[in-house]
Amino acid sequence: MKRIIFVLFSAAGVVSAAHLDFGVGVGVKGGFPFTDLLKAVTSNPVPNLSQENNYIVGPVLELRLPFGFAIEGNGLYRGTNYVVANAGNLPTTINSSSWEIPYLAKFRFPIPLLKPFVSAGGAYRVFNDLPSGVTATHNAFVAGGGLELRIGRLRLSGEARYLHWGEPPANAIVRLTQSQGEVLFGVVF
Repeated sequence: MKRIIFVLFSAAGVVSAAHLDFGVGVGVKGGFPFTDLLKAVTSNPVPNLSQENNYIVGPVLELRLPFGFAIEGNGLYRGTNYVVANAGNLPTTINSSSWEIPYLAKFRFPIPLLKPFVSAGGAYRVFNDLPSGVTATHNAFVAGGGLELRIGRLRLSGEARYLHWGEPPANAIVRLTQSQGEVLFGVVF
């Protein structure tokens, strides 16, 4: 009986010590959105939008806290080119790039090697170029989840995020989408 109690206490100590990982991590994240940044609003005629060169990349800073918690901040650049074509008009190219600044609370589950995690928080964005008549929404709710592989000090991650931006005005032919999804891959040291 004493051996069983000793083994249980030893195992609990090893598990809790392994989950006391804290420090600061710096790295880069990149990926792609799986939703469009702009959408055509019903009008007569409905403009035809085609998207190209859609990517996300930027730095990441993470403050790791004990028991699997962390605070993460990103500076993600999103470059997007759109071609807008109306019936009878020449196509117009829209270069609409933005900076998204997500700030997230994160929790890693205490599983060895490959750690699943969930995150939630907010985001702020600033646009470099927008088509005339499109009003920007700047604040969003962010929720996400993914997996992290730790190899020494190196942390490799893959995650999916959902961003819900504020309600855009409905008076434009082309406007920003309210719901946005993206897939990101990260390398943090």
